[in-house]
Amino acid sequence: MGFYEKILAYFTASVLALASLPYSAGAAEFDPFPPGDVDRDTVITGHDAAMVSRHILRGDNRLTDKQLKQADINRDGVVDQTDADLIHQQAVENGYRLGDADLDGNIWIEDAFQITQANAQNAAFLRGDITAPWMPFFSKLQINLADMTGFPYLEVSLDDAMTVLQYYSYLAAGYDFGISPYERDVFRNADGQRCYYFDPHDSIYHENS
Repeated sequence: MGFYEKILAYFTASVLALASLPYSAGAAEFDPFPPGDVDRDTVITGHDAAMVSRHILRGDNRLTDKQLKQADINRDGVVDQTDADLIHQQAVENGYRLGDADLDGNIWIEDAFQITQANAQNAAFLRGDITAPWMPFFSKLQINLADMTGFPYLEVSLDDAMTVLQYYSYLAAGYDFGISPYERDVFRNADGQRCYYFDPHDSIYHENS
């Protein structure tokens, strides 16, 4: 066999060897979003914890298969309270608490005002009252944090502002129902269960007010 025939035979054997290797499914399923980023906005926030918590306790926010895969942050094959706790812990470390629409690290009346202002701007643009080029009031991250109910909404409404205002008003008036200052972003539903979303109609505040 000549030199060129040997080279051809070598490359042919190499191609056949590579073709016989098992296909890596992991490469095909590569996901650029980090584990725990359930709403897939590239960062872990209180909204991710809220979505997972609501899925566990209520199951009415209809997470997709991809979102459930992201929710399993400890990769043990199940989405449970441990995942919600870990995601919440990461969100707090990142400084992105649920309801903190202005990203200042606190949930207070200014967040409700800004959500109202964002909603008013959207309404004015839709009515045609704003003729200037469209400039969004909130980033996607802020929109996610503005919705405290644990649903994957991507819009800002007056209901969100009222939810933040209701929660802040209870705290400002001293109605903390035994929830320590260190757990102000850890909520309770009407049954007293620990959760990371705030549902005005299914919360310890609503039940006891």
